[in-house]
Amino acid sequence: MHPCRTLSISLALLSVTTALTAPPAAAEAPATITVQTGDHADFSRLALVNAQGAPAVDVGSCGGRVAFSQAVPWPLDALNGTYSRRLTGFQTGEEGRSLTMDWPCGARVTVRRERRITFIDVADPPRPARKPGAPVPASESVLLAEAPGASVFPVIALPTPEPVPAPTASAQTAPISLAERLNPVASAQAQPIVQAQPVVQAPPPVQPQPVAKAPPPKPEPARTVAAVPPSAMPPVAAPTSAPAVQADPPIRAFDLDAWAGDDYPARKQHLEQRIAESQGRARVDALLAMARFTLARALPEEGRAALDAAESLTPGPDQRYELRLLRDAFRALDGTADPDDSQFVRAQPTPAAADHHVWRSATLAPSRWIAAKSSLPIALKRLLSYPADLRGRLLTLLAESAGEAADGPSLNLIVLEMITLDGIGSTDGRLDFFRGRLAELHNETAEALTHYKRAAALPNLYGHRAQVRSIELRLASGSLDDPGAIAELESLRYAWRGGDVETDALAALGAAYTRAGRIDAALDIFGLLGRRFGATARGQAALTTGRGLLDAVIGHLETTPGSALDALSLQVRYGRTVALTDDDAGTQQRRLARLLARGGFTLEAARLLHTVAEATRGAQRAAVGLELARVLLDAGRGTEALAVLDHTAGPAPDAQAAERRALLRAEAFATEGEAMRAFDALRGLTGPEAARIRADSLFRAGEWPAARAAYAELLGGPDAPLPDDIAFHALAAFRAGDDAAVTAAAERHGKALAGTRWAGLLDALAVPPDPAGKPLSSATVSGQLAAADALAGVLRRWKAP
Repeated sequence: MHPCRTLSISLALLSVTTALTAPPAAAEAPATITVQTGDHADFSRLALVNAQGAPAVDVGSCGGRVAFSQAVPWPLDALNGTYSRRLTGFQTGEEGRSLTMDWPCGARVTVRRERRITFIDVADPPRPARKPGAPVPASESVLLAEAPGASVFPVIALPTPEPVPAPTASAQTAPISLAERLNPVASAQAQPIVQAQPVVQAPPPVQPQPVAKAPPPKPEPARTVAAVPPSAMPPVAAPTSAPAVQADPPIRAFDLDAWAGDDYPARKQHLEQRIAESQGRARVDALLAMARFTLARALPEEGRAALDAAESLTPGPDQRYELRLLRDAFRALDGTADPDDSQFVRAQPTPAAADHHVWRSATLAPSRWIAAKSSLPIALKRLLSYPADLRGRLLTLLAESAGEAADGPSLNLIVLEMITLDGIGSTDGRLDFFRGRLAELHNETAEALTHYKRAAALPNLYGHRAQVRSIELRLASGSLDDPGAIAELESLRYAWRGGDVETDALAALGAAYTRAGRIDAALDIFGLLGRRFGATARGQAALTTGRGLLDAVIGHLETTPGSALDALSLQVRYGRTVALTDDDAGTQQRRLARLLARGGFTLEAARLLHTVAEATRGAQRAAVGLELARVLLDAGRGTEALAVLDHTAGPAPDAQAAERRALLRAEAFATEGEAMRAFDALRGLTGPEAARIRADSLFRAGEWPAARAAYAELLGGPDAPLPDDIAFHALAAFRAGDDAAVTAAAERHGKALAGTRWAGLLDALAVPPDPAGKPLSSATVSGQLAAADALAGVLRRWKAP
């Protein structure tokens, strides 16, 4: 007889048997139904038999719901205790009127009704490069779904073997070994799981209508659970043989608590033995199992070694995807994951994939806390079932990120989770440190210092971090001055080294040196950060921590007169460290270049800005190009300024940047003596700066009357005239032979040039009135000699370096 017809007939027989053997009170209950589950090669089946009518069935992407009009005593323990490849997570709702279940996201679900029987057939999701219904190789594992909306944490499915003869009692009582459970592919070749059916005394059954369409052949032995009250259960006769033992199914891919196990040495020995005995694809699966075990135990170094060994053995496409997921998980555990290249962030999570939310939050937490926060409630709930070591590592990562983002409510949730779950961090000062940080975010300074003091009593990582935070908090509140902070930080620095605390202490110590005016000591600390930590991954974080110190040092130099030599020393001694510490926009290097240019070190400033311009792109590159062109123009290098403006022009600049670029180009043309090109660059521009460039172009071209008129317009404006404008106006008037204009400029603006490089110029250019035909008086001669001496002084100052 056809196996599918056999399944349907046995289903009907068991259904009618259960109904007829029930006591009268239970038989009259309208909620009595029969539930049956069964696995086939290509689909899993859930069958419901109800004499009162068909239920409502809702089919979703990752699960479904069966609803009746009244409450039903669903046998949840029996349903969830029966292993099925595709049907899991049975739950009741609506006061017992509905039953919900989970299946792989994207599965093909078919619902059929045959009289009183409702069939729900769940087939595997479509797979790339495989036609529906094609035979599945016995060694093929289920790929973790990459499609948007698909869960990346399905059950590791086992291919259903061919039907075999009924196993003997001894075979039935032998459970699957631990090594086989830890290697799902190997356990796929084991005997099928058989659940013994009770022998019941029942009257002759009524033959139901046969099923219209037979499902695909080769069904497994059916497993039946009768959803009837205990009083309605038929009497069970003594079995003829020993009862079968339900063998444990293979461990799910991200059931990390099961992967960790209770006995670390025994489980590790099992996995190492499996790796040593297997070859080819099975060896890759064994290494994947070792990686999952080390992930559950929070052992990243051993896990990476297992992943590297698996990648060297030419894994299959599905195995490569699992390797990628596990490697992303280890990166998330270390806080070094790249969110843009992580499957946990790129794949869209589903409500049923709680593990996805855990690792997505851990991946996003260090750099994108706002995005990580959206998955935090689900992640914290899922972490309840994680092993203690792994749960502690992940909670610590989330707590540090929430503290850095100053998110008090989220940090409060995480701290409460750490308190309620085994007291994570209560023995190493970690919990006190985060509680102090939480009190600090709530502006409770006294409570924060109390927690920090309790954590600082332990000579470990979090104890020293608490010391640093306590010092900074007391500095901010005014209860500790800079000399006292320097003394405490120096004692901390020399008493203990290692971890992130040393870099934090060094950065805080350098900032205290800067506030105290000890710039040389602050620069030494900054150089120490670069030399000791600059070449390592931890050094990058150290240099980022030192960015605040660099900002404080440059800010001090910007507000201190005569600090050009200190700026030059910072660039010469620590230029490479400054470049490593700076952000992508080169903010600190640009500030340092302005200091150098202000002090007259235009060559060093130009070199520094050249380096920054080569490392930036887009609008930032265009802004650096404008600053570099300004420095080159101040140094009289107009041709280089033009070349820089041409090479750093960004696409579609804003109006202000475009106007500034045009002004710089015009000034560069004027500096090179190309007046006509300068006029072309100034076409359509107004304002005092454009008028000044036009006047300067006329002056350089020798158009003295036009230059005198142009400078006269600048002097007559609402703003105070510049010394250069006054001097060039007088010079243009003198060259144009307008003595009256020179005399008027000397009388009106003579005092404005005092103390500038143009001091005495107007007295030298102005010719005193001399009556014709009269001998020169001594006062006239003395005035002309004084004017000549003033002009000679101007010449000396211009020639001096």
